[in-house]
Amino acid sequence: MKWTFSIKNKLLTSGILFVLCLLVLLSNYLDRIHAQNVKSAITTLYEDRLIADDYILKMTVRIYQIREVLHKDSNALSNSDTLRSLMADLRGTLEAFEKTKFTPTEETVANEFNDYINRMESHLMNNQDDYKIYSNKALISLQQLAAVQLDESKLIMKRAESEYASIKASSRFAFAITIIIFLVLQAIAFSGQPLISKTSTKDPMLN
Repeated sequence: MKWTFSIKNKLLTSGILFVLCLLVLLSNYLDRIHAQNVKSAITTLYEDRLIADDYILKMTVRIYQIREVLHKDSNALSNSDTLRSLMADLRGTLEAFEKTKFTPTEETVANEFNDYINRMESHLMNNQDDYKIYSNKALISLQQLAAVQLDESKLIMKRAESEYASIKASSRFAFAITIIIFLVLQAIAFSGQPLISKTSTKDPMLN
């Protein structure tokens, strides 16, 4: 620790310690930002992906249920109440799904799906063949939307892992800076020297 004896400007030393303290504060601030980003990623994964995927599954089930009703009884009028109830539930789920956050690709596919639903509903009671055509297209759109949920979920998880890695790096950096501050303080404490050096004079009586 001989290098500490060369420190004569105590004001400069205090400035260095102040800068080191700022670095620690900056590291803590970055940790909070990264932690917030991880929390936001988890929230997005749940609200805009997992819930959206559940909506997609429900809409898929409703379309198959409607097709099953039509397959069992070709007379749509005898099942009109059941079909309208299933269609209304499908509409309600679609409205809830549209409130989630869309990517550009997802928005395009969702608009196509909405158009297919409109055409399905218009042919539900009078033309079952056309209904089946548009229901097939709607199911394909739902498959595409489900694929988007999976891809986006993977991206969100990758971002969360990256943020978590940044948190670990910042924590290690803060720990290293803390150790450096401790060592510098210890060095100054043990090697503190007066600003004005005292010179000893030789006693003339000893000559």
